[in-house]
Amino acid sequence: MRRRKRSAIDFRLEIAPVNLIDLLLVMLIFFVTTTTFLQLRIIELGLPKSDAAALKKSDKSMHVISIDAACKLYLDTKPVEISQLGVQLNTIKTEEKKARFQVAAEAESPHRCFVDALAVIQKAGITDIGILTEPQI
Repeated sequence: MRRRKRSAIDFRLEIAPVNLIDLLLVMLIFFVTTTTFLQLRIIELGLPKSDAAALKKSDKSMHVISIDAACKLYLDTKPVEISQLGVQLNTIKTEEKKARFQVAAEAESPHRCFVDALAVIQKAGITDIGILTEPQI
């Protein structure tokens, strides 16, 4: 019996590019959803304009703490130092039980001055304050 010589079987592995594209898209979706993006620490702030009607000082129980661009404080149009603001607020609070307070800061005033004024107001035990803004035109 004669053996025949077998012909070499030719295996060609073909990779379909469509399957690779699907795999690439799945990997891309995975990496995009799991990556934490760089969070910038600088935030540009613009002072907001309010469309609410401006509150008018209709009664004597409303007191306005104003901060100008030079970081000077005024309590009801009278200049006051930040060290004396807390004392004067406590005096007003004890004399007038229905006293209400608002803070008005110029657009050019440093944010530090506003925060310092709020800290003094908080130390005086005043929790209900209003913040005045420019009316939107």
